[in-house]
Amino acid sequence: MISRKSTKLLFFGTVIPLLFLTGCATTKGKVSDGSYHAPLGNFVLPLDRGNIRIQDKNDARSGMVSVLDDMGNNEGITYVGLPANAEAVHNDPEKRDSAYQGFVRDYALPSLFRPVSAQSKIVHEEFLGSGLDRAFFAVAVIPEASSVMDPKMGKKWDSVRALLVFDKNKFMYMLHSEINTVLDPVHADSLTDKDLEAARKKMQRMLASIRFP
Repeated sequence: MISRKSTKLLFFGTVIPLLFLTGCATTKGKVSDGSYHAPLGNFVLPLDRGNIRIQDKNDARSGMVSVLDDMGNNEGITYVGLPANAEAVHNDPEKRDSAYQGFVRDYALPSLFRPVSAQSKIVHEEFLGSGLDRAFFAVAVIPEASSVMDPKMGKKWDSVRALLVFDKNKFMYMLHSEINTVLDPVHADSLTDKDLEAARKKMQRMLASIRFP
């Protein structure tokens, strides 16, 4: 069953309604040639082969997609079309950075993560790059939200999710990728510099792999 809920984000001085996904019965985007094609035509995301599940949701100006498997991997994209004044405001670095950070703090954390687990939190954040390459990198911990079950504890692992926020071609994007997986587990409460550097590189590789029109 699909639960249709929404929130609003003040971005570049404009209130933008955003969806958030609580369940999805069918894939809205197109899957072909080993890639996911966004229903709004704004990006193409390569897919790993194997036993994956795709969950997505969209309306006329925003949406999200997650690609999951049973090994704890979970990566995807949340996106929203920008208002007409975005280009002018984008040239103000302070307002741009505030919008990037707000996408995580004011939208993703309260509307995507805390409905799953009230104890969800942001444990790391920083800005990367400059100019057209500017982005906001963060790590969120969502207790017991992993797809991996711990048989000894009788509960799911905590999800430790790397996030990367940026804008491109009149859309705002937030990439996410799980960094606490069966093959590469991390300790949510004590992320090391090595863990963070690996997460940064993972997000940069993911960004480089996406095709934008």
